[in-house]
Amino acid sequence: MRIPKRINQVQPPIIQELQRVSTGNTLSLAQGVPFFPPPEDALKALKERMSTLKMHTYSPDAGLPGLREALAEKLKAENGIPALPDEVMVTAGANQGFVNAVLAIADPGDEVLLLRPYYFNHEMALRMLDIKPVFVDTDENYLPDVGAIEKAITPRTRAVVTISPNNPTGAVYPERMLQEINRLCEENGIFHISDETYEYFVFGKEPHYSPASHGKGHTISLFSFSKAFGMPGWRVGYMHYPAELHDSLLKAQDTIVICPSVPSQFLALECLKIGRRYTERFLPVMQESRKVMLANLQDLGERIQLPVTTGGYYLYLKIRTHLTGREIALRLIREHGVAVVPGETFGSTNGAFLRLSYGNVTPEEAEEGIDRLERGIREVAGR
Repeated sequence: MRIPKRINQVQPPIIQELQRVSTGNTLSLAQGVPFFPPPEDALKALKERMSTLKMHTYSPDAGLPGLREALAEKLKAENGIPALPDEVMVTAGANQGFVNAVLAIADPGDEVLLLRPYYFNHEMALRMLDIKPVFVDTDENYLPDVGAIEKAITPRTRAVVTISPNNPTGAVYPERMLQEINRLCEENGIFHISDETYEYFVFGKEPHYSPASHGKGHTISLFSFSKAFGMPGWRVGYMHYPAELHDSLLKAQDTIVICPSVPSQFLALECLKIGRRYTERFLPVMQESRKVMLANLQDLGERIQLPVTTGGYYLYLKIRTHLTGREIALRLIREHGVAVVPGETFGSTNGAFLRLSYGNVTPEEAEEGIDRLERGIREVAGR
């Protein structure tokens, strides 16, 4: 059977692979999902709506008008983006928003710049669409090197992708850096795709910043309800974009999903009524899990290298060992009952890197998971 080259060059979905080798006793610090569910009041309101006919048919391709209006208001109030409802599209998660964006702006053979370590689904999507990912390394603190980005731009470049707060590193990009990248994209006539999925998860002094608040004409912004409102299984995200892209995006949307799940959209609308204060209730728990992990990892001393980042709900560490990150990750599951994601998934091949998530665990689970991880690292890196 002949498998197309563009599919063969796509890496396998890593979370599915880790789940296959995990057992019932495996404690996962791998998948980037929140530990909390959607708001109870939102679920109750949705349940009361479920008998209406409009729940069981299509919505407009771009999403429910009422939801798009509410999202435009949210973008103005929280992100400083002067958004109009006609510049907002509801998607089946931020991942689908990224695919929509790339389909709308790039041809096969074009280039899109990804900052390394990159989010694996972005790299996978580009390869699947026969668009060349060009990797630009971040610095020792996982922050962008604007000069390196500028040097990487060619006549075939169609976009620069940033993720802040970042997956996989947890880095929160300073406003100044994002403004410089935005300016660079404007000067070169290319797009800035800004993934802001983790906008509510910031644990340091550097606040979240939305580049489209000062560069609307060439910035595509991606957001998600999955993390913010504990509803990854409902698959709802949204994107804000220059109005000129609307017709192209609509073609991609209609072909891929027609419209996002209508019940999911109504749940998202109910979540917006409650607002970010819901998410903020859970941030102290994540902060405690983060504190537990950082404290325990410090005991590993020079066995690891760990820039302390302040966003998302990730830590990204390098282990001083002759093994690869993948080899360590598999050993940690099989021998120590803890799952993490190897750095090769994110393009880190210059050493053994691991991504840890503290978003999907309680502080008690974080303590147990990091104990298992510490024992495993001591084994592979020497006591």
